[in-house]
Amino acid sequence: MDLSYTFDVSRFRLGKLCKHGHAWPGTEQSLRRIGTPSACMGCTGRKSSDWLLSFLDYETMGWPSEQTLGKLCPSGHRWNDLEASLRKWGSCVCCTNIRRTSPAYAATRQTWYETNREKLCKDGRERAAARRANPILAEVDRQRQRTPERAEQRRLYKARMTQALKEQGLTSRGTERINAPPGSEQSVLNKGLKAAGRSLSVARLVMNEQLRYWRENPSAKADHDRQWGQASWWLEYQTKPELRLYNREKSKRRKARMKGNTLIKVSSQQINERFELFNNCCAYCGQSGDMQIEHAIPISKGGTHAIGNILPACRPCNYSKRDKEIESWYRSQSVFTELRWRKIRRTLGWTSGAVNQLAMI
Repeated sequence: MDLSYTFDVSRFRLGKLCKHGHAWPGTEQSLRRIGTPSACMGCTGRKSSDWLLSFLDYETMGWPSEQTLGKLCPSGHRWNDLEASLRKWGSCVCCTNIRRTSPAYAATRQTWYETNREKLCKDGRERAAARRANPILAEVDRQRQRTPERAEQRRLYKARMTQALKEQGLTSRGTERINAPPGSEQSVLNKGLKAAGRSLSVARLVMNEQLRYWRENPSAKADHDRQWGQASWWLEYQTKPELRLYNREKSKRRKARMKGNTLIKVSSQQINERFELFNNCCAYCGQSGDMQIEHAIPISKGGTHAIGNILPACRPCNYSKRDKEIESWYRSQSVFTELRWRKIRRTLGWTSGAVNQLAMI
């Protein structure tokens, strides 16, 4: 059986593959916690090789709510060669089945019943008395009593219903039709019902009409495809951080080319590694969220488009800095801290005496 995994995007993210190779299924990236120093969940999670068990999507797999994969039981009952046991209500299913089919379990159950027989009988009498004291439940029990009179009424009702169904050409169950003579009213009705079962659905009829219209109007089909492509791309852009990062880097590279600045293509992996140095938070104010590519020395002032000149920045800080000199602008901000400023200089490779030099490539 194929396993399905999921994670909370508000708590976790996909980042650089860790040194132990804990890759998220279908990717070459490790699952890391947001906020803390980007800890790999495979390295800090379960103390076993099956750390992904915590991220199983049981609803997608269609499992009952009471069944889960958990810690390996003391008897070592593995499920599909995984370091985990199939559990129901927290107990290993294999251990429970073995225990219930053993003679010792049956003897234990019998002993327990004999020991607690008086208490069980007393509890049963108390529940029966409480039910009789409730007028609604008492009326329900009275109507459910199997008296000879009620049994005779049920038999007569069943006989009348069976006779009525036979007169309509149906069996007693009402699901199978009796063979009717050819040409009879019942035969015509059966053929009509059989033909109706092969009719096209409303959705299929609507789709056929739409396809016919597109065949007759190719321009309408082209407009639909263009609008659908734009909507699909925008949805993908909003839901995939990797695509947003790629398009932003491409835009910055095009701007540097138009200005005639030094240009070195920066991969998404390099940008992710640079962002991880700041825990995917703004290098200036420390806020988390959707980070933008910020050039410490602006491209309009001759700054290079290279990894040595790139910092993560939130939208407000990036729009506020614009083409200003980084140190004077940052020191004038209310969010300025000397600790973050030292980290920025250290990341960019700037010395304390040469802040305005070009970033190291």
